[in-house]
Amino acid sequence: MDGTFEKGLREIFRSSTRFTSEIGEYILGSGGKRLRPKLVMVMGKAVGLTEEKILPIAYTVELMHTASLLHDDVVDCTSIRRARPTANQVFGDKPALLVGDFITASALETMCGLGELELVTGMIRTVRSMSEGELKELQYAQGFHDNLDVYLDIIYLKTASLFEYCAYAPGYLAGLTRPALDALTLFGRSVGMGFQIVDDIINLTPSKDDNKDAYNDIIEGKSTLPLVILFRETPSVLAEVSRIPDPAGRKDYLIPLITPGILAKGREVAQRYLDEAVNALHRAGVPEDGLAWIPRAVASQLENRF
Repeated sequence: MDGTFEKGLREIFRSSTRFTSEIGEYILGSGGKRLRPKLVMVMGKAVGLTEEKILPIAYTVELMHTASLLHDDVVDCTSIRRARPTANQVFGDKPALLVGDFITASALETMCGLGELELVTGMIRTVRSMSEGELKELQYAQGFHDNLDVYLDIIYLKTASLFEYCAYAPGYLAGLTRPALDALTLFGRSVGMGFQIVDDIINLTPSKDDNKDAYNDIIEGKSTLPLVILFRETPSVLAEVSRIPDPAGRKDYLIPLITPGILAKGREVAQRYLDEAVNALHRAGVPEDGLAWIPRAVASQLENRF
């Protein structure tokens, strides 16, 4: 995103409290792909909206994503994000959680400025989905499982629901027909599902350029797709790892078992979602040139990983 967008984000973070300003600047200074607001902006352009009209939605989705990261890092005890200590490690859990609440309120206030009740209630439903996904992930964490439906439900709620909104909201604002909106919603959902699966594979195939803790999903007891595939193919592995109480011991046991074949099967699932996203674009009736690169960019992150 350009400097205008970054400046606008910083304006929204302004507050009379020191924690809000400091944590806000710390988070924004760590960078990030800004993939969600980029999706909003390119979708807005594709459906004929001006930048001025679409910016509030772009700000809102980035703010909601940022707030969710603050909360997730506290819940998951994450120590590193984007190659830096997480905000809760630097400022403490309580300030991080409260600033996350402040950002959530700021996001909803920004969206209200559009005067579109459907978009406000849609964002509220999305926030609810994201929270439900985090709670469901917490419910299944630490124990590991081989339930593919549970995994897919969690990543839809936590991640893909916001991508879904990123694609739907610009179309709604542009007054598209219901069939076109349904197609754009499917596009966003499928991109989000593929994105999260790819991200989970990256966590198990680290490189020196990554900005996240490698293998932290295993340490936190999360059954991401490669692990679900492994457990379903070799049930004895799930039984054995369940008997290892130490997170480091679980990691040492599982890493050698996550073979290129397992990872390739996970990539195939991600690619099916990304192909579904491209097919949804065909039905949406919007110019595809500015949007088709997004699924390709998601898939390209796994090049030369394994």
